[in-house]
Amino acid sequence: MMRVTLIGSGRVATHLGTALEDKGVVIEEVYSRNKKHAKKLAKKFYDASPTDELDFTNSIAEIFIIAVADNAIQDVADNIKLPNHKAILVHTSGGTPLEVLSGSTLYTGVFYPLQTFSFEKKIKFSEVPICIDATAKTALDQLALLAEILTPKVFHLNSDERKRLHISAVFACNFTNYLMEVSSQIIETSGLSFHELQPLVQETVDKAFSLPSPIEGQTGPAVRHDHKTIKRHLDTLEEDNPKFKYLYEHLTDAIQENKGQYVNAEVIKKLEELEEQEHLQEQLNEMGNSLSEEDEDYLDLEE
Repeated sequence: MMRVTLIGSGRVATHLGTALEDKGVVIEEVYSRNKKHAKKLAKKFYDASPTDELDFTNSIAEIFIIAVADNAIQDVADNIKLPNHKAILVHTSGGTPLEVLSGSTLYTGVFYPLQTFSFEKKIKFSEVPICIDATAKTALDQLALLAEILTPKVFHLNSDERKRLHISAVFACNFTNYLMEVSSQIIETSGLSFHELQPLVQETVDKAFSLPSPIEGQTGPAVRHDHKTIKRHLDTLEEDNPKFKYLYEHLTDAIQENKGQYVNAEVIKKLEELEEQEHLQEQLNEMGNSLSEEDEDYLDLEE
């Protein structure tokens, strides 16, 4: 039976602690700087003790999991006091190196679930990859056992590898979510609900994971080099949502650069000049047609 202490009372600590206890792991203590938060989370577990103190010298827990904001990990590591037995101190951050825990104790590690967490939605941990690392093989083996309780997807990544994974996750998750927020604001001007985009978004995600590479499923005016549509979009954004115009331009440029035909503001300007020339030619043609009709009328009079 493994015994764990949670350092933190937020979303990651809540989901991770609940999933571990469901699998038979004992949650010994729950720490939060705000003891009310610690008590609230501790109530979810069978016999966990809430605390706002980082002195765990009398704890019988084997693994201490720091699940706090990245910028607070160092402070916890600097102030925590662990028991004399071979306790392992780990953090759950994807973007923070293992070395931030150096000096805290002999056995340190990382226990990083590759998932986004919210209080409202339950997580199916059996599908979540967990990335682990440690300063000693014995600690790594213990973390592997703990991770395998939750999921078969357990990966050993060092700090550099995990950093790159985290960057990838930021693009795939955080940036994608922000773009959907942008989309939700723009679609309101069309009179439709953001939920009408769900089938489109779902198909896009499904296709991205079914193809050898997501770029093979890329569609839209950027990949088609449809400069006129791009310009119309930019003109509309300039009128309705100018703060998103910059984002549209740079994403379009990124897609087209990837395809070897970079389109930037200079190209858009040339397109505008071309449209002006086309408009001028249309006016000249109309004038020519009008003159021709007058000539025909003149000839009719002569006859």
